[in-house]
Amino acid sequence: MLKEFYIVRHGHPQLGTGIAYDRVPGPPLSDIGRAEAQATAQFLVNRNIEEIYSSPLDRALGTARIISATLDKPLLIDPDLAEHRSDEKFEDVKSRARQFLARIDAEAESTVAIVTHGSPIKAFLQILSFDMIDLTRYVFPNGNHSPTAGVWHASRDMFGAWKLTLAFKPIVVVPTAHTPY
Repeated sequence: MLKEFYIVRHGHPQLGTGIAYDRVPGPPLSDIGRAEAQATAQFLVNRNIEEIYSSPLDRALGTARIISATLDKPLLIDPDLAEHRSDEKFEDVKSRARQFLARIDAEAESTVAIVTHGSPIKAFLQILSFDMIDLTRYVFPNGNHSPTAGVWHASRDMFGAWKLTLAFKPIVVVPTAHTPY
């Protein structure tokens, strides 16, 4: 039975690629996104994560690969974690999230990490809180409820209720161009 898991939003993607954002492969990680993913991986060290699940889109998969390599844990790709497609309703995303949760809850692992996107994260948070979570306190660029490479921690109490906490927001220092005097 799943006791806790970490819900990770992918790192910052490359912008202006012309690649469809909501379809595989989707844009890859930017340099900033790779640095964010590395910071997130360091945050997840020593959290007893047994497996990492990822959306099949490049920006999530790139983030998950960095986490998997740092933690030396297996990486599994799951299409239910994919980005909210333009031809999907949010309820479809929520349905995929429910299916995913039911599957991993039935497995033996007790602690996992998942790497996904803003809309599925919103779905997971609503499902786990029975739509009681107030996400107005958690609004990041483009209306997401997690920053890029941010981590929500979900832990189950002895009664089966989930406690949800935004546990990590990576801070990546971007070097600025230095102009000589």
